[in-house]
Amino acid sequence: MKTIIAILLTIASLQVFAQNSRPQTPYPPYPYDTLDYIVHNKIDNINLAGTITIPKEIKSVIVMATGSGSQNRDEELFGHRPFKVIADFLSRNGYAVLRMDDRGVGGSTGDPSTSTTDDHTTDITQAIQSLRDNELFKNKPIGVIGHSEGGTIAIKAADKSDFIITLAAPALPGDSIILTQTKAILDASGQTTNWQTIYPTLRQRYNVVMSNLPESLLKLQLYNDVVKDIPSIYLTETMKEQIMNEITSMASPWYRNFLRYDPTEDIKKVDIPWLALNGEKDLQVLCDQNLSMIEILNPKAKAIKFDGLNHLFQECQTGIVQEYANIEQTISPIVLQTILEWLNSITTD
Repeated sequence: MKTIIAILLTIASLQVFAQNSRPQTPYPPYPYDTLDYIVHNKIDNINLAGTITIPKEIKSVIVMATGSGSQNRDEELFGHRPFKVIADFLSRNGYAVLRMDDRGVGGSTGDPSTSTTDDHTTDITQAIQSLRDNELFKNKPIGVIGHSEGGTIAIKAADKSDFIITLAAPALPGDSIILTQTKAILDASGQTTNWQTIYPTLRQRYNVVMSNLPESLLKLQLYNDVVKDIPSIYLTETMKEQIMNEITSMASPWYRNFLRYDPTEDIKKVDIPWLALNGEKDLQVLCDQNLSMIEILNPKAKAIKFDGLNHLFQECQTGIVQEYANIEQTISPIVLQTILEWLNSITTD
C-alpha cells in the first residue's frame, strides 16, 4: 500500500539518522537583516510564524511554499534545511525572502489534520497581501517559490503573484502522481515485476478514497480490503496499528483533496513569469511526465530539467528517498544559480 503517505512516514522514521554534515546550512553573522514575521490569515483566523530575510537593497520579495506534510519554515528533513539555504542565497543577492512554519508547526496556529492544499494556498496568498501592505516592500514585485505540493500552491496563487518558481511541481492529477510515483519507486528498488500485481489493487483503493464515502465508512472499507489478504498469523496488533495509521492519513481531507485535484486548468491560467524546474532522477514527481506537461499546457513557462538531481534537487545516484539522508549536499548550486539568473532577468527587464 505504498503511497505518498508511506513516503512521508519513511522520511519521519529516518530523521534520527540524519547526522551527516550539512555544509550548505548558513549560520550568522548574515549580510542581511533577519526578522521574525507573523502573517495573520484573516480568512481562517490563524497566525503563521515565519522568518523574513531582508537585504539592504531589495530587488523583489519572495514567499516560500513548502511541500507535502507538516513542514517547518526551513522545510527541514534529514538535517537539511533547503528553504534556509535558498533564502540565504537569494538574500545575499538582493531578494527579501519570507519562509513560514506550516499550520500547527513551530510558532504557527491552525489544525493541519483538517487542512487541504486550498487552505495552504490561502496561507500563501494572505502572506503575499501582508507583504504588499508593508511600506518596506511598497511597489516591489512579490512572487512565490514552491517545492512539490508548494509548487501546486504557487500555481494556484499565481493570480495574486507577480512571478512564480516551481520546484518539482505536479502537473498530473493527484491519483496519477501517486501511481507513477509508486511504480518509479518499485522500479528503482528492483521490484518492477510486482507492478502488474499491485496496480489493480491500488487503483481500486484510490477510487474508493476519491469517492464521496463518509470518512468512517471509508476507513472501514479500506481496512477490510487491506486485511482480507493478510494471513491472521501475521496480523499482529502492531501491524493493525500501522495499517490504521496509514488509512487515517489516506482518509484525511488533505489526501482526498490531493487525489481528486487535476491541475490542468490552473496551469493553463498562469499568466505571469514562471520558472519550472525538475530533477531528472525525481521519483516522487517524475520529471519527464510532469515538466513536459507544464510545457504543453503553458508554453510561456520556462521549463528546465536537471540531470542527476532528485526530488530535493540534490546530486544523487538513484533518487530513492532513503538516499536523501546520506547526501551532504542540501541543494545543487546549479539550481540556486539558475533561480538567481532567472530572477535577475525578470527583475531587470
